[in-house]
Amino acid sequence: MDYFNLKFHKTTIKNEIFAGIAMFMAMSYILVVNPTVLSEAGMDYNGVFLATVCVSGFATIVSAFYTKLPIALAPGLGLASIFSSLATGPDHVQWQVLLLATYVAGIVICGFVRFGVYDKIMEIMDDDFRGMIMSGIGLALCLYGISTTGLIQKQNGVYSYGRFDIVPVVICAISLLIIYLMKRWNKKGFVLIGLLVAYFMSICVNYYDAFKATGISVNEYLKEIFTFSYKVQDITKVMFTFPDVSDVFTDKQVIIQFFNAVFVFTMGHFFDAIGTNMSAFDVINSDIDARMKDTVSLKRVITVDGLGNIVSGLVGTSSVTSYGESLVGIVSGGKTGITALTTGCLFLLCFFFATLFTSMATYVAAPALIYVGLALVLRYKEYDRSKTLFFIFGLCIIAYVGFTFNIGNAVLFGVIIYTIMKRVIEKKKPVSYWWIMFIFAAVNILLNYVV
Repeated sequence: MDYFNLKFHKTTIKNEIFAGIAMFMAMSYILVVNPTVLSEAGMDYNGVFLATVCVSGFATIVSAFYTKLPIALAPGLGLASIFSSLATGPDHVQWQVLLLATYVAGIVICGFVRFGVYDKIMEIMDDDFRGMIMSGIGLALCLYGISTTGLIQKQNGVYSYGRFDIVPVVICAISLLIIYLMKRWNKKGFVLIGLLVAYFMSICVNYYDAFKATGISVNEYLKEIFTFSYKVQDITKVMFTFPDVSDVFTDKQVIIQFFNAVFVFTMGHFFDAIGTNMSAFDVINSDIDARMKDTVSLKRVITVDGLGNIVSGLVGTSSVTSYGESLVGIVSGGKTGITALTTGCLFLLCFFFATLFTSMATYVAAPALIYVGLALVLRYKEYDRSKTLFFIFGLCIIAYVGFTFNIGNAVLFGVIIYTIMKRVIEKKKPVSYWWIMFIFAAVNILLNYVV
């Protein structure tokens, strides 16, 4: 039984597995970054690591079978940063309260899908606007990939010159060249091959540094990589750690903090997921039959996002979201849920081979992110440049998403401005319920600049 419609998509299990491995390698940095960020909020590092592994594997595998799309999920870096900033900011929100807010936000997101809010929002956005967001995500991936090599750095949301380090730059350049040549020669798995070359070279560099420092042998180094260094019981330090309801709803200040966190997580995640998923879906549709272009599968992905938030709150980590890095797997040839299934299984394998995966330097994924990012950005050349104002607006959207990676705000405020421009310039009557976006925008402004 061809559950994933491999024949329809003209692909094979081998191609899907290779794409899934590439997707995982592009996302694996979150296994180290997420615990690091959340530990700043007072959470146990090892507990968050195991929670990240658990929820990433669970959500991605559920997505694979429920949506049949090559889209992977994991705790979002931006959402983790928001989580940590709320916990360490002036209000000092307890991380247990933030986990409860994550759980509730997941329920709200599922409600948005169930009661048609998602459908109404999707009807407002046309193909041109979706293309703007897709190109913006491409620029964001490209810049992030470059930043992992050290050529540029991001501080306080602004990119600037970084510290030049010859090793990651050379490894990235060699791997990127391999990806380009393999693609030009029409070799399958070209992105994965480039990533594996980068990973092998990074392991050699890491061993050389360790050998200079300690004189460690190759066998000892490999044994260290393949050793599981986490205690399973560490996850109990963050799992099911919701505060007592009486502690939340009897203190006025905590009530305000809780509902503020729920709104921030809901709106930030919901619109971020919409932008990421519709961009990934459009890339998939460029390679397969246009008959697949409908909102049913996308609704299912958003539902899985909501379910992932619920599980995240229970297990003990920040919000799970669909990853822009899924595009690495899609560009690598992934077209079905088998790609996501492979990625999800690799996440779960981190329970047993944690050091092997966490030893992967962040710059290993740089070649794939740069290649995929440039491919998406260059698609903007296909748009009509005769409409000067719309073209300039599109460039602004791309720049905003690319330099801030704030897809949620780009979708939220971008749709409002874009609809007004359509009404004023082209005299097109907006969809009757587009005022929904004004409500979300008002809440966003209220929470960020008033409360």
